[in-house]
Amino acid sequence: MQQKRMLAGATVAALGLAAASSASSAIVGDAANYNVFIFGSGAFSAQNSDTMGNLAAGGNVSLMNYSVASKIAGIATATPDPAQLVVGGTLTAQNGGVGSNQAGAIYTNSTPSLTSFTATGGVHAQTVVSSFSADQTLYTNLSSNLASLAANGTTSGLLAGNTLDFTGSSSGLNIFTVSAATLSASDSINISAPTGSTVLINVTGSGTVTFGNGSVSETGVSAATVLYNIASGAVTLGSKNPEGSILAPNAGVTGSNGAMTGQLIADSYSGNTEFDQAAFTGTLTAVPLPASTWLMLSGIAGMGLLARRRKILTHIHGIEDFSVALGRQPPTAP
Repeated sequence: MQQKRMLAGATVAALGLAAASSASSAIVGDAANYNVFIFGSGAFSAQNSDTMGNLAAGGNVSLMNYSVASKIAGIATATPDPAQLVVGGTLTAQNGGVGSNQAGAIYTNSTPSLTSFTATGGVHAQTVVSSFSADQTLYTNLSSNLASLAANGTTSGLLAGNTLDFTGSSSGLNIFTVSAATLSASDSINISAPTGSTVLINVTGSGTVTFGNGSVSETGVSAATVLYNIASGAVTLGSKNPEGSILAPNAGVTGSNGAMTGQLIADSYSGNTEFDQAAFTGTLTAVPLPASTWLMLSGIAGMGLLARRRKILTHIHGIEDFSVALGRQPPTAP
């Protein structure tokens, strides 16, 4: 299974759907290699904290006393640098840097305003993210498709002490449905599923999803195999670590005095949450992407790489597994 995931990740990168980085997830598209990915023209504003993995935002980025890719060693001579801050709009940063050794790089097409903010890998043109605009369509469609999947796991509802239990028995994909109100009202969240399985928690309703006080415990699974799909509404990250990745394509996310272990893919972010690097490695085997999404992905892949397609399909094994996992027949070389 691990070999299949590695091969699938290699296929994605080869097709131009993900930027190069030191840690890649099973999330399709440009967000695969980012701890935090803000698509479209969304903004990222943060202070007094850090993102342990890479950070990319399609809009303006404002940082104060902040470290990006704090757990990734930058390599100033690498192209691209494994430690990355990618900005689609303008960057204003004061006190901090990119990379655990501050040898990371900044990728932007605007002149950044940097005050005591170090990235010895330099400032380069933004070419590592294919299209923030296309990514907005991709992740909105993906979220919608995930939300349509029927639950096969048991959600307890609020128990004594505002405890919420998610219990799954599938060795593959365990799907749960819970309302934003119930998830927000819970203090203790217990997630239990077979070892090696994936947990998908679909959150319904348009209210704000709040991870406030309390804790999340996991049995059989870990933060790397748990995904919260929040198709609508806003998100507040408090002191309760979700212990999983969050896909929230329509959400403005606010962070306050807490940590999040997993990837965040959202419309915008403002706050001081510490983002701990844990790439999503689960398998969303039951998720068919619509034809429009595949056409969009093909368009991204065409940015300088279609000429290599025959070679890629001939030499990269495991591409059938990657295609089937996304609900599509394996591609064939022209």
